[in-house]
Amino acid sequence: MKKIYNAILFVIFSNALIFTAIAEEVPATPDVEFGMFITNLHDINFSDNEFQIEFWSWFLSPKLDYLPSERTEITNSKKFSIRNANTQKFDDNYLHSQVFKGTIKKQWDIRDFPFDTQTLIISLEDTIETTDSLVFSIDETSSIANDVIPEGWRLQSFNVVAAESDYPTTFGDPRTSADTNYKFSKVEARLTLKRNGVRVFITAFLGLFVATVLMLIVYVINSTKTGLSVIPLQPRITLCVGAIFAAVGSIYSLNAKIPYTTDFTLSDSLQITTFIGIALAIISSVWSETLMKKGREKIQRKLMISIWCLFLIVHIGLNFYLINLA
Repeated sequence: MKKIYNAILFVIFSNALIFTAIAEEVPATPDVEFGMFITNLHDINFSDNEFQIEFWSWFLSPKLDYLPSERTEITNSKKFSIRNANTQKFDDNYLHSQVFKGTIKKQWDIRDFPFDTQTLIISLEDTIETTDSLVFSIDETSSIANDVIPEGWRLQSFNVVAAESDYPTTFGDPRTSADTNYKFSKVEARLTLKRNGVRVFITAFLGLFVATVLMLIVYVINSTKTGLSVIPLQPRITLCVGAIFAAVGSIYSLNAKIPYTTDFTLSDSLQITTFIGIALAIISSVWSETLMKKGREKIQRKLMISIWCLFLIVHIGLNFYLINLA
């Protein structure tokens, strides 16, 4: 019995030594500390869904042969380049620094244009080692230059975070099982910008404002006895046609500035309510003329005032509400 007991103790002790040796052979997952300083942000291009970025970056690593300029990519870029790569040794670590410049892809959120808020993301990822052997950490001194934000925008927030990218693929390796899911460490810089949209609002929707003024003139004429007696139907219809041309011109100009989206936007609301107003102006002009010829002046006046109030509520009230939400 004593021999069996000693044998069991020997097996347990031997296994413990083996597992300890294996654990010592497996290196701990090293952290590479990443930091960045954004020096340039420009060409915020809505029509092409992109923006330009330039920044200094540094990677603090215990490995001399860890060269981020040869293994790090801006994964959400259309194109990027690296220059001024440099390596310095500090105690037991190596500081690898370089400048990244890239054209970054961005699907813009234009629901509140031109009072929109946009989050610009720059995503950098290691392309060689998975998270089993490399994980990024963030240098909290990462920041952005004071004069970087383009005119017409203001910076709401800036932060850099570490994350992971999943790749459910074998990358063509026949030795790997089909259900393999590779994970690579990455960092994301997030800049949240708010547009100063008053000037853009006035210039971008000028044609719609002109159309609105023309409609209001028609509504005033239709709701006053003096106006109807002085201005016949044909000039009122001409004003409505002018409103249509002004609105269509504004839409063509706006479509050249902002990308297509399936979301309902402030621009859509302004355009739809403007054309509804034009339709009401044409209908009310013809209706008004018909009622006046039949001698129903009181009914005509009340009806025209009701239509005018309906237009003000739908067009001006709804759009001001959407602007306040932006």
